[in-house]
Amino acid sequence: MQWLKILIVEDETPLAEMHAEFIKQNGGCRQIWLAGTLAQARAMTERFKPDLILLDNFLPDGQGIEFLRELALRGYGGGIVFITAASDMDTVAEALRYGVFDYLIKPLAYDRLAQTLLRFSQRREALKDKAQLSQRHIDEMFNTYARGGDRTALPTGIDELTLIKISALFKNPQVRYTAENVAQQIGLSRTTARRYLEYLSANNQLTAEIIYGKVGRPQRIYHSSVSD
Repeated sequence: MQWLKILIVEDETPLAEMHAEFIKQNGGCRQIWLAGTLAQARAMTERFKPDLILLDNFLPDGQGIEFLRELALRGYGGGIVFITAASDMDTVAEALRYGVFDYLIKPLAYDRLAQTLLRFSQRREALKDKAQLSQRHIDEMFNTYARGGDRTALPTGIDELTLIKISALFKNPQVRYTAENVAQQIGLSRTTARRYLEYLSANNQLTAEIIYGKVGRPQRIYHSSVSD
Protein backbone atom coordinates (compact mmCIF):
# COMPACT_ATOMS: atom_id res chain seq x y z
CA MET A 1 0.00 0.00 0.00
CA GLN A 2 1.24 3.46 -0.88
CA TRP A 3 1.83 5.98 1.89
CA LEU A 4 -1.00 8.51 1.70
CA LYS A 5 -1.62 12.00 3.02
CA ILE A 6 -5.18 11.94 4.36
CA LEU A 7 -7.58 14.67 5.52
CA ILE A 8 -10.54 13.62 7.68
CA VAL A 9 -13.43 16.12 7.60
CA GLU A 10 -15.70 15.25 10.54
CA ASP A 11 -17.21 17.59 13.17
CA GLU A 12 -17.50 14.92 15.88
CA THR A 13 -13.95 15.00 17.23
CA PRO A 14 -14.00 11.60 19.03
CA LEU A 15 -15.28 9.95 15.85
CA ALA A 16 -12.64 11.68 13.71
CA GLU A 17 -9.94 10.54 16.13
CA MET A 18 -11.23 6.95 15.95
CA HIS A 19 -11.02 7.08 12.15
CA ALA A 20 -7.49 8.46 12.36
CA GLU A 21 -6.35 5.84 14.85
CA PHE A 22 -7.72 3.02 12.73
CA ILE A 23 -6.01 4.36 9.61
CA LYS A 24 -2.67 4.67 11.43
CA GLN A 25 -2.90 1.10 12.72
CA ASN A 26 -3.98 -0.21 9.33
CA GLY A 27 -0.88 1.28 7.72
CA GLY A 28 -0.39 3.22 4.53
CA CYS A 29 -0.76 6.68 6.11
CA ARG A 30 2.12 9.13 5.85
CA GLN A 31 0.34 12.15 7.33
CA ILE A 32 -3.18 12.70 8.61
CA TRP A 33 -5.10 15.87 9.48
CA LEU A 34 -8.50 16.51 11.07
CA ALA A 35 -10.94 19.26 10.07
CA GLY A 36 -14.20 19.92 11.91
CA THR A 37 -15.73 22.48 9.53
CA LEU A 38 -15.88 23.25 5.83
CA ALA A 39 -13.76 26.34 6.40
CA GLN A 40 -11.03 24.27 8.02
CA ALA A 41 -11.31 21.66 5.26
CA ARG A 42 -10.86 24.31 2.56
CA ALA A 43 -7.83 25.79 4.28
CA MET A 44 -6.18 22.42 4.97
CA THR A 45 -6.80 21.16 1.44
CA GLU A 46 -5.20 24.28 0.02
CA ARG A 47 -2.24 24.11 2.37
CA PHE A 48 -1.50 20.39 2.65
CA LYS A 49 -2.86 19.03 -0.67
CA PRO A 50 -3.97 15.64 0.72
CA ASP A 51 -4.04 12.57 -1.50
CA LEU A 52 -7.37 11.48 -0.04
CA ILE A 53 -10.20 13.26 1.79
CA LEU A 54 -12.66 11.38 4.02
CA LEU A 55 -15.63 13.73 3.91
CA ASP A 56 -18.69 13.90 6.16
CA ASN A 57 -21.80 15.55 4.72
CA PHE A 58 -23.36 17.29 7.71
CA LEU A 59 -20.99 19.93 9.11
CA PRO A 60 -21.56 23.03 11.30
CA ASP A 61 -21.03 25.53 8.45
CA GLY A 62 -22.57 23.64 5.54
CA GLN A 63 -22.73 20.31 3.74
CA GLY A 64 -19.86 18.22 2.51
CA ILE A 65 -21.56 17.85 -0.86
CA GLU A 66 -20.96 21.60 -1.35
CA PHE A 67 -17.25 21.11 -0.75
CA LEU A 68 -17.30 18.16 -3.15
CA ARG A 69 -18.69 20.42 -5.88
CA GLU A 70 -16.01 23.02 -5.20
CA LEU A 71 -13.22 20.46 -5.41
CA ALA A 72 -14.57 19.12 -8.71
CA LEU A 73 -14.73 22.62 -10.20
CA ARG A 74 -11.20 23.40 -8.99
CA GLY A 75 -9.84 20.19 -10.52
CA TYR A 76 -8.70 18.66 -7.24
CA GLY A 77 -6.39 15.79 -8.15
CA GLY A 78 -6.86 13.58 -5.08
CA GLY A 79 -9.59 11.16 -4.09
CA ILE A 80 -12.69 11.68 -1.96
CA VAL A 81 -14.51 9.12 0.15
CA PHE A 82 -17.92 10.27 1.40
CA ILE A 83 -18.62 9.01 4.94
CA THR A 84 -22.10 10.07 5.99
CA ALA A 85 -25.48 9.06 7.37
CA ALA A 86 -27.08 10.55 4.24
CA SER A 87 -28.28 7.65 2.12
CA ASP A 88 -31.00 9.36 0.07
CA MET A 89 -30.83 8.86 -3.68
CA ASP A 90 -30.25 12.55 -4.50
CA THR A 91 -27.13 12.79 -2.29
CA VAL A 92 -25.73 9.49 -3.52
CA ALA A 93 -26.35 10.43 -7.18
CA GLU A 94 -24.72 13.84 -6.76
CA ALA A 95 -21.71 12.37 -4.97
CA LEU A 96 -21.22 9.90 -7.83
CA ARG A 97 -21.66 12.68 -10.39
CA TYR A 98 -18.81 14.62 -8.83
CA GLY A 99 -16.49 11.65 -8.81
CA VAL A 100 -16.25 10.29 -5.25
CA PHE A 101 -14.04 7.23 -5.05
CA ASP A 102 -16.35 5.53 -2.55
CA TYR A 103 -19.48 6.21 -0.50
CA LEU A 104 -19.62 4.77 3.04
CA ILE A 105 -22.70 4.89 5.28
CA LYS A 106 -22.48 5.67 8.99
CA PRO A 107 -22.04 3.96 11.36
CA LEU A 108 -18.80 3.16 9.59
CA ALA A 109 -17.65 -0.44 9.20
CA TYR A 110 -13.87 -0.30 9.54
CA ASP A 111 -13.21 -3.46 7.54
CA ARG A 112 -15.04 -1.72 4.68
CA LEU A 113 -12.89 1.40 5.12
CA ALA A 114 -9.75 -0.76 5.03
CA GLN A 115 -10.84 -2.20 1.66
CA THR A 116 -11.46 1.30 0.34
CA LEU A 117 -8.02 2.54 1.39
CA LEU A 118 -6.37 -0.48 -0.19
CA ARG A 119 -8.24 -0.08 -3.48
CA PHE A 120 -7.49 3.65 -3.61
CA SER A 121 -3.80 3.00 -3.02
CA GLN A 122 -3.77 0.33 -5.73
CA ARG A 123 -5.41 2.68 -8.23
CA ARG A 124 -2.88 5.44 -7.50
CA GLU A 125 -0.05 2.96 -7.93
CA ALA A 126 -1.45 1.72 -11.24
CA LEU A 127 -1.81 5.26 -12.58
CA LYS A 128 1.65 6.20 -11.43
CA ASP A 129 3.64 3.20 -12.62
CA LYS A 130 2.11 2.13 -15.93
CA ALA A 131 2.09 3.96 -19.26
CA GLN A 132 -0.47 1.47 -20.55
CA LEU A 133 -2.90 -0.54 -18.45
CA SER A 134 -4.13 -4.07 -18.96
CA GLN A 135 -7.86 -4.82 -18.82
CA ARG A 136 -7.31 -6.35 -15.40
CA HIS A 137 -5.83 -3.14 -14.04
CA ILE A 138 -8.62 -1.07 -15.58
CA ASP A 139 -11.21 -3.37 -14.00
CA GLU A 140 -9.53 -2.90 -10.63
CA MET A 141 -9.51 0.89 -11.01
CA PHE A 142 -13.20 0.99 -11.89
CA ASN A 143 -14.04 -1.43 -9.06
CA THR A 144 -15.79 -3.87 -11.40
CA TYR A 145 -16.41 -6.51 -8.78
CA ALA A 146 -17.27 -4.07 -6.00
CA ARG A 147 -20.02 -2.65 -8.21
CA GLY A 148 -21.89 -5.86 -8.76
CA GLY A 149 -19.74 -8.16 -10.85
CA ASP A 150 -19.74 -11.88 -10.22
CA ARG A 151 -18.08 -12.82 -6.96
CA THR A 152 -17.38 -16.36 -5.83
CA ALA A 153 -18.38 -17.18 -2.25
CA LEU A 154 -15.28 -17.65 -0.14
CA PRO A 155 -14.78 -20.96 1.67
CA THR A 156 -14.77 -21.26 5.45
CA GLY A 157 -11.51 -19.98 6.91
CA ILE A 158 -10.88 -17.43 4.14
CA ASP A 159 -11.67 -13.84 5.13
CA GLU A 160 -12.18 -11.37 2.27
CA LEU A 161 -10.24 -8.49 3.86
CA THR A 162 -7.25 -10.70 4.69
CA LEU A 163 -7.37 -12.13 1.18
CA ILE A 164 -7.25 -8.61 -0.29
CA LYS A 165 -4.25 -7.70 1.87
CA ILE A 166 -2.33 -10.82 0.87
CA SER A 167 -3.18 -10.42 -2.81
CA ALA A 168 -1.86 -6.85 -2.68
CA LEU A 169 1.57 -8.13 -1.65
CA PHE A 170 1.88 -9.77 -5.07
CA LYS A 171 0.85 -6.76 -7.17
CA ASN A 172 4.41 -6.57 -8.46
CA PRO A 173 4.85 -9.71 -10.62
CA GLN A 174 8.54 -9.83 -9.68
CA VAL A 175 8.08 -10.43 -5.94
CA ARG A 176 8.56 -13.87 -4.39
CA TYR A 177 7.30 -14.75 -0.92
CA THR A 178 7.17 -17.80 1.31
CA ALA A 179 4.31 -18.39 3.75
CA GLU A 180 6.62 -17.18 6.51
CA ASN A 181 7.32 -13.90 4.65
CA VAL A 182 3.59 -13.27 4.22
CA ALA A 183 2.82 -14.20 7.83
CA GLN A 184 5.33 -11.61 9.07
CA GLN A 185 4.05 -8.83 6.80
CA ILE A 186 0.33 -9.35 7.46
CA GLY A 187 0.58 -10.46 11.10
CA LEU A 188 -0.70 -14.03 10.75
CA SER A 189 0.50 -17.44 11.78
CA ARG A 190 2.50 -19.28 9.12
CA THR A 191 -0.23 -21.94 8.90
CA THR A 192 -2.92 -19.33 8.26
CA ALA A 193 -0.77 -17.54 5.68
CA ARG A 194 -0.16 -20.83 3.87
CA ARG A 195 -3.92 -21.51 3.77
CA TYR A 196 -4.55 -18.22 1.97
CA LEU A 197 -1.61 -18.70 -0.37
CA GLU A 198 -2.78 -22.17 -1.33
CA TYR A 199 -6.29 -20.79 -1.95
CA LEU A 200 -4.88 -18.13 -4.29
CA SER A 201 -2.71 -20.74 -5.98
CA ALA A 202 -5.67 -23.08 -6.48
CA ASN A 203 -7.57 -20.21 -8.13
CA ASN A 204 -4.64 -19.43 -10.46
CA GLN A 205 -3.98 -16.04 -8.91
CA LEU A 206 -0.59 -17.18 -7.61
CA THR A 207 1.93 -19.74 -8.79
CA ALA A 208 3.68 -21.95 -6.23
CA GLU A 209 7.19 -23.27 -6.86
CA ILE A 210 9.23 -25.66 -4.74
CA ILE A 211 12.82 -24.52 -4.22
CA TYR A 212 15.35 -27.09 -3.04
CA GLY A 213 18.26 -25.75 -1.01
CA LYS A 214 21.53 -27.45 -0.17
CA VAL A 215 20.40 -28.10 3.41
CA GLY A 216 17.07 -28.26 5.21
CA ARG A 217 13.58 -28.83 3.87
CA PRO A 218 12.51 -27.52 0.44
CA GLN A 219 10.67 -24.18 0.47
CA ARG A 220 7.43 -23.36 -1.26
CA ILE A 221 7.75 -19.97 -2.99
CA TYR A 222 4.74 -18.02 -4.29
CA HIS A 223 4.55 -15.35 -7.00
CA SER A 224 1.94 -13.72 -9.21
CA SER A 225 0.50 -15.86 -12.01
CA VAL A 226 -0.11 -12.75 -14.13
CA SER A 227 2.64 -11.43 -16.35
CA ASP A 228 2.07 -7.72 -17.06
